[in-house]
Amino acid sequence: MNRLKLHFSRYSFYVILGIIIVSTVVTVMSIHAAYNYRTIKNGKIADMHENSRLTVAALHKNVAGMMAAYAVNDYETLLRNEMDRRDNYAVIVEDYNMGKILGQESYRTGQIRDGAWNAIDFDSDNPEHVKALTEAYSSESHDILTPQGKKIGTITVYLSDRTLNEAFRQLIVDTLINTLVISVFLIVLLFITIRLFVLKPLSDIVATIDEGNAQGIPLKPVPGEGSREIFALADKMNRMINTIKDSQKALEHQATHDTLTGLANRTLFDDRLEQGILKAKRNRTRLALLFIDLDHFKEINDSMGHKVGDKALKIVTRRLEKTIREEDTLARLGGDEFTVILEGIHEPQDASVLAEKILKALSEPMTIENRVFYSGCSIGISLYPDNGDLPDDLLKYADAAMYNAKNEGRNTFQYYSTDMTERALERVVMETSLREGLKKGEIVVHYQPQVDGRNGTIVGMEALVRWQSPEYGLVSPAKFIPIAESSGLIVDLDRHVMKTAMIQIERWYAAGFNPGVMAMNLAAKQLQQKDFIDYLEKLIAETGCKPEWIELEVTESQIMIHPEEAIQILSRLSDIGVRLAVDDFGTGYSSLSYLKKFPINKLKIDRTFVQDLPHDEEDAAITKAIVALARNLNLSILAEGVETPEQQAFLIENGCAHIQGYLYSKPLPTDEMEALLSNTLG
Repeated sequence: MNRLKLHFSRYSFYVILGIIIVSTVVTVMSIHAAYNYRTIKNGKIADMHENSRLTVAALHKNVAGMMAAYAVNDYETLLRNEMDRRDNYAVIVEDYNMGKILGQESYRTGQIRDGAWNAIDFDSDNPEHVKALTEAYSSESHDILTPQGKKIGTITVYLSDRTLNEAFRQLIVDTLINTLVISVFLIVLLFITIRLFVLKPLSDIVATIDEGNAQGIPLKPVPGEGSREIFALADKMNRMINTIKDSQKALEHQATHDTLTGLANRTLFDDRLEQGILKAKRNRTRLALLFIDLDHFKEINDSMGHKVGDKALKIVTRRLEKTIREEDTLARLGGDEFTVILEGIHEPQDASVLAEKILKALSEPMTIENRVFYSGCSIGISLYPDNGDLPDDLLKYADAAMYNAKNEGRNTFQYYSTDMTERALERVVMETSLREGLKKGEIVVHYQPQVDGRNGTIVGMEALVRWQSPEYGLVSPAKFIPIAESSGLIVDLDRHVMKTAMIQIERWYAAGFNPGVMAMNLAAKQLQQKDFIDYLEKLIAETGCKPEWIELEVTESQIMIHPEEAIQILSRLSDIGVRLAVDDFGTGYSSLSYLKKFPINKLKIDRTFVQDLPHDEEDAAITKAIVALARNLNLSILAEGVETPEQQAFLIENGCAHIQGYLYSKPLPTDEMEALLSNTLG
């Protein structure tokens, strides 16, 4: 069966259907012809026998009287007439009465056909005549009786198959001709019918499918002319094709549009920007690319979750769509970054008009889930042909201008200038150098002592990271920490400082020094690492550093992004035995209800409140309030950034004895810090 399927699979549907039709018609007609031949043949044989029976019966009535009257000539004449009238082979009469007269058993006379099928007198003495009778096809005899029932003779009609064979031959010819004519007629009729109602509609369907696009999807609907089944097939195929087209359109849209906002994505943006540049070149006009980055969106996303963040992005999208022209292209490149391709402008200042509208639109408050949020944005603008004619360059320049706008205070826009590229390039080079420096041991730790201002005793120190670069020299943390944070290097940098500081404090305690508590800053991304707690426990075990020697500092803004999660993480750190401090306290937005829940041990007064003490009344009041809060919560208190004796005196007088700052010491390298510990010990 499989071989048969394989064999027929090589041929077209026309050939296969033709074979089926011809085979079926020929088979049916052959069976019909055979049956018809057999029926007619049997009928002819029956007719021949019936004819001979009727002949015998008819002759018997006449011959019987003639034979009784010895009228031999009369019944011989009768036999000749009968042979002329009917197509019998021979008619023979045996006359017993005449035989007695002639001295024989019987007198045989009659008519027989010769080779030319002419009737001649039968000669009983002729062996050929006798033999012919014995070889006759069949015979029908009837006894001739007297009224008294005495047998006086017989009459026999002989039949030959000559006539029958001629009739059979003609029957076969007629049957074959009829069968052939009917078969051809049926084949043509069936083929035309199937061609019109099956094959042509199927061929039209195949032709329509063949005329598809590059993805093989038909360009026109599949025709449904023909039988109900063909119509149903075409209808289902059209539904399937429409479903595929819809799915393809959805995939194409998904491939070129942002899922959340429905805006053009990076792929479509790149194409539109390239086409826009070509159009501007042909029309000799300018093109502006606006790079939009939302201000403070990360805080909304981190504090309220991605669900609220997504709603905020949709609101921003609707506002941007209302601001731009219909022919402008608005795209979302990712996160909170949007771009606008502004075509057909003539002066660079034309872009600033749109930028002002966008700044105004996005500065309006957003109400999401009954809460009001403010965002705003920073916009960078690059121009074709002023800043270049390559899409990647224009995007890079607009991005650089946007960062410059953020550095200028946010919620503003900046046009690109060449010095922005130099700064951006410097940033990229420095990031690469920092990454290599971390591997090569260029990252060192300095220690700034924390002292009791009342007696000068060292109560602890803060581990501060420094980058001793062969290329840049000693790089300020203010310069490389932002690079580390934006590139993700801050996690590895943080862990390098922790490991170095923990090894060092263990050595100092082992050497008999009393360095106090080692304070170390924790980056926000460090707290977000799932393996941080496990890493810290492993590090404590490896270095031999006791947990109570460690104080981890977190900022207000870090712990208030997700306060409930922060409570869980800080509680686990507290369970280990590590001390916890809130750094830069007073600069964030801590809730007192949450502050009581955090398992912290210390508050650090930020240097911004210390630098103008004791003369700034507002800073003085804030400092006193922080000290009072720490006392009420039973927390330690430390002020950083202390540089003058007046600041120290004010802090001690108001209950903050532990201080850190240049009044006592700048951050020191390991050997200098060890020397300071030696002097203190001595």
